[in-house]
Amino acid sequence: MSQVRAFGVRRSVADFLLDAFDGVLGSETNSDRQRRQSFISANVMAGIIGVALWLMHWVVLGPVDFVTGVFLFFFWVPLFLGVWVQNGGALETGEAGSAVCLGGFIIFTAAFTGGVTSPALPWLLIVPLEAATSGRRVPVVAAACVSGFGFFLCAVLELMGWMPMSRVEPGIASFIYGASLFAAMIVGTLTLRSIQRRHELQVESARGMAQLHRSLTNNSADLISRHLADGTVVFASPAVEELLGVQAHEFEGLSPAMFVHIQDLKKVEGAFALTLIAGPNVVEFRLRRRDGSYVPVEMKTQSIDGEIVAVTREVSMRNARVAELTVARDHAEETSQARLRFLASVTHELRTPLNAIIGFADMMRNEVFGPVGHSKYSEYADHIRDSGLHLVDLVSDLLDMSKIEAGKFTIERKRVELAPLFDECVAMVSGSAVTAGVNIECEVVANLCLNADRRALKQSLVNLLSNSIKFTLSEGRVKLSAIETGGDVVIKIADTGVGIPAADIHRIGKPFEQAEGGMKALHKGTGLGLSLVKALTELHGGDMHIESALGDGTTVTLRLPQLTVDELSKRDETLVFPEKFRSRG
Repeated sequence: MSQVRAFGVRRSVADFLLDAFDGVLGSETNSDRQRRQSFISANVMAGIIGVALWLMHWVVLGPVDFVTGVFLFFFWVPLFLGVWVQNGGALETGEAGSAVCLGGFIIFTAAFTGGVTSPALPWLLIVPLEAATSGRRVPVVAAACVSGFGFFLCAVLELMGWMPMSRVEPGIASFIYGASLFAAMIVGTLTLRSIQRRHELQVESARGMAQLHRSLTNNSADLISRHLADGTVVFASPAVEELLGVQAHEFEGLSPAMFVHIQDLKKVEGAFALTLIAGPNVVEFRLRRRDGSYVPVEMKTQSIDGEIVAVTREVSMRNARVAELTVARDHAEETSQARLRFLASVTHELRTPLNAIIGFADMMRNEVFGPVGHSKYSEYADHIRDSGLHLVDLVSDLLDMSKIEAGKFTIERKRVELAPLFDECVAMVSGSAVTAGVNIECEVVANLCLNADRRALKQSLVNLLSNSIKFTLSEGRVKLSAIETGGDVVIKIADTGVGIPAADIHRIGKPFEQAEGGMKALHKGTGLGLSLVKALTELHGGDMHIESALGDGTTVTLRLPQLTVDELSKRDETLVFPEKFRSRG
């Protein structure tokens, strides 16, 4: 275990040194993460060297003086830069700071080692080269500015005679100068080689990407082309041969007028122009094949460096599919209309024999031709009549709903006095109310009138009153009232019945929907009553609202607009569009 741990430590140190070396001479990798790691390692290593030199000076020579302290400070700054970049700082800013620090170190060293004759001064030429290995503009500019400032500062100090005395021994000055130039040449050569290698890697990567793009273009089923601003073809992929039956080199150089349908030419030229101005665009048009036929295509365009790159795809199959779907939709709508017409026809045909049944039953029940003989015949006659009336009501509702869905239901507005109409409605349901033991109250202002279709309004009120009576227990109460408010007439039918569960209220008013409850099984019905009332109310431009709670009765409110004669003349309500009243799940 200790050997493994030691190996891991050695490997970590080796990786650190390699990253530091890459950071000094420039990493050849294009990975931002690896470049960041190389920068951090190089600057941390410089900081460690600065700390080590300070300790050695303290042990061997004692405390550092000001000049030596500044000299060591330039070693410590990279340590802070490395830590800053490690904690998320911008790499480009860190590289610029490192270049400035290196230039400052060389300028300070040159100032105390001979000025313009200092062996350190040539290293200012290395600073911009070193910054260039980053491949970023900001570090290079910062390094060039610092180097230029350093040469200028040394020249001015030398000219003014303000240059500090050199700390290099005269006897070894020549040797140090030569060694420094040799070292600078080696580092400069390695730096240039690093820049060259980076360039080679970039060229190799660009070639690889170009090869990939060429492969994708040559093997794409879509036509990929490049155009000038006026649409002239500069390049076309091999897919043009399958699409148009021409070779790519034959297609190149053609203007849109030579391969676009004349009726689509202006649209295509406009798409090219719009692409240069507004960006990516999509246009559908027809291309002419070699044999003179035309093929529908969709072209997507994008502007790149003043030219237009287009991807063109044949859409014959898609258009055929759209046409099939359109035909299928039209067929479905036609079938739906046929169903509605059939329903209207069937309901009309059913009413005739049902009326005969009811008529014969009435004759038997009234003993028009003398006594029937046995009392049972009278009972059967009652059953026949009741069943026939129920079927007539059902078929009538179906017929009215089918007319509304087909857009054939018309309303004829006339001035209707509500009090007599209410009396007629109450009279029609009074027999059922007496049988059920339900008391009906009627409350309406005298002479209150409404511009409405009398037959439709009467049908709605009878439906609502019948529903209230059916779902109100014995000794219950049903109240029919009407008032005028805000230019509308509000009609309310309130009962003390079993009520409607809250979960079912949203379903009430849809065709064939009924509330769930214990009394549902005791009464016949299809759920068309309220939906028909709702439709008829909306035909008048009004609305229906239901308020109910289980066990607390139900109140149905019809709000109908009180239109004047002038308003009636401006409204066309003799036809209802089917979409308004179709039931939806």
